[in-house]
Amino acid sequence: MNWKLLKSEYLFKDLWFTVRKDTCERSGGQLVDPYYVYEFPEWVTAVALTEEGDFIFERQYRHAAGLTMLEIPGGCVDPQDLNLESAISRELKEETGYVFNEYHYLGKTSANPSTHN
Repeated sequence: MNWKLLKSEYLFKDLWFTVRKDTCERSGGQLVDPYYVYEFPEWVTAVALTEEGDFIFERQYRHAAGLTMLEIPGGCVDPQDLNLESAISRELKEETGYVFNEYHYLGKTSANPSTHN
């Protein structure tokens, strides 16, 4: 079921966004060329709750969408972060001002696993 990677070429690399063009062979032998993959830094997000059970959101302008949106807090894992918990702890304090006593890892997700790493 997995595809075989035949060739991979980076088209664009920057701090927050990288584009890769792959040539792949599907399990039935069909070639997929090109297949674009967007690479992003490791990221953390939080479903943050107050002691009263209220959800914490943040309001931010997002230029790509042209909208001010409500979002769950999160951001990139920085090199100085010791682990994912320290990264989300830092992001929660930076973005919401809240400091939390405990964290529970809920799992790994992707915004769009068909094209995002």
